[in-house]
Amino acid sequence: MSGLRTRGTIHLGDLVRALGGLDWQDESQAVVIARALRFAFNPISADTTDSENNTKSDTVTPESPDLPANPQLDAPDPEPPKEPPKEPPKEPPKEPPKEPPKEPPEESQTAPIPSRLMDLDQLPRAPTPPPDRIAEDLPDLKAPPPPARATLLPERTARHLLSAALATQRPGTALDLSALIAAICHRRPCRELPRQPEATVGEGCQLLLDFSASMVPFWEDLNDLADQVCGVLGSANTQVFSFDTRPTDARRWVPGGEPQPWRPDGRPVLTATDLGIQARAPAVRDPDWTEFAADCAAAGSPLFVFCPWPEGRWPADYPTGAILLHWGPDASPAALGRRGRRSASAV
Repeated sequence: MSGLRTRGTIHLGDLVRALGGLDWQDESQAVVIARALRFAFNPISADTTDSENNTKSDTVTPESPDLPANPQLDAPDPEPPKEPPKEPPKEPPKEPPKEPPKEPPEESQTAPIPSRLMDLDQLPRAPTPPPDRIAEDLPDLKAPPPPARATLLPERTARHLLSAALATQRPGTALDLSALIAAICHRRPCRELPRQPEATVGEGCQLLLDFSASMVPFWEDLNDLADQVCGVLGSANTQVFSFDTRPTDARRWVPGGEPQPWRPDGRPVLTATDLGIQARAPAVRDPDWTEFAADCAAAGSPLFVFCPWPEGRWPADYPTGAILLHWGPDASPAALGRRGRRSASAV
């Protein structure tokens, strides 16, 4: 590799010296050599024609039979484009006078009647979607909420009525001066100072609901009554039992899933029932209701019976010691007081 010689750079002078050393005989050979090197070479023949030292030069370009003519080198220089003559400026056209806008014709109120009716069978029909897609394409239409249902006990009097019926008496904070003076006069020792009693619903109650066949129209009202009682006394202080016709068989289900039979414990007992009359004429008293009332009296539990039928259809001989009240819009604390006084006088 070290014995190789590198070629030097060829300059323009070297090219001129190389061309000058060529031994060409006539101008035709010179033209051929120039075209081979892609040079433009035109030999000039001088002719003196007049005395004003004007020279004419005629370009003689012999045709070479060996090399094709080069159109880029042999073509004459193109003449510069001639500028078009400038036209005189034209006057702007005169605008015609503007006409006022025409008012649109009034549309007729009646729609035009088509001259040709299209057959309905010729109209394009959309493909029928599958049944499962029909439900998806329908808009989500929510049914309107049902109207509010009125309860048998009006909301404006239910709390007062239930508080008056299910309240119990307990010693209050105010001293009972009459009892204290009577004890001093009779020389009876007082282990505790006598207090005036006050009503309270803190003891709660036992609620018995009749879900028999004759009470089917009032099953929703039974649930409403349970909500009203729990709203006044509290769910923890309300024991809800259910029975079918016979109140002594009432029971409830404890959290463990076992039925617990009803037994009076001294708290007020409220039952809602039709007493088995089924809207018929007044019937005789059921023996089971007599036993039920006796159990409540023996335990010291006040008994209240709400009946949805009016008083004219009640049994002629209803349980002794029970306070019956019409379970309807006319129920009020005043009506409860009247029924209580009547029951006390009967006993």
